[in-house]
Amino acid sequence: MNDLKIAFISSHRFEDGAAIRGAVLVADYDTKPLEFRVTAPIRPTFYQKTLYGELLDLHILVELIALPLIVELKEKPQIILVRDPIFLGINDKQMVPTILILKEDEPLFGKNIPTEQLDSANSEHPSLILKTSENFSNELNSVQQQLQSIYSRRNILEPFSRNDIACQEVHEQKLGD
Repeated sequence: MNDLKIAFISSHRFEDGAAIRGAVLVADYDTKPLEFRVTAPIRPTFYQKTLYGELLDLHILVELIALPLIVELKEKPQIILVRDPIFLGINDKQMVPTILILKEDEPLFGKNIPTEQLDSANSEHPSLILKTSENFSNELNSVQQQLQSIYSRRNILEPFSRNDIACQEVHEQKLGD
């Protein structure tokens, strides 16, 4: 029995971009949910936008969303998957490898950082590219092997859809406001 736990972290913008929430879904080897958490909405002020400038998204996504979500998890993951490259900033602040997962046709960010590929036995699922920051690049091949065994049975991107839907529902119900 495989006891691998994977965290799927994403961010969601609401109210025409004025509010940002983060969500994490921790799933087991079969992508069965073990834990779900969502942040309260973050609404940056005019002054925060001005003072942080282009660093605002990095600050919000890493410092105010991802790290607090990871710290609060009861089900500690061995791998964190993300779809937004800004979340790779998590790797500088904690010890669980954060991996950017992209569809084969999505642009890669950064140069000279190794990538690994996931191929699905199901022709409906696209080939995927895995990428991480330099401090976890030595672990990328091992992560690829673990995820490949899952991707041969399940769509590894599908839990991000669950995250999106659940976060939308939380926001519509105004939970955590």
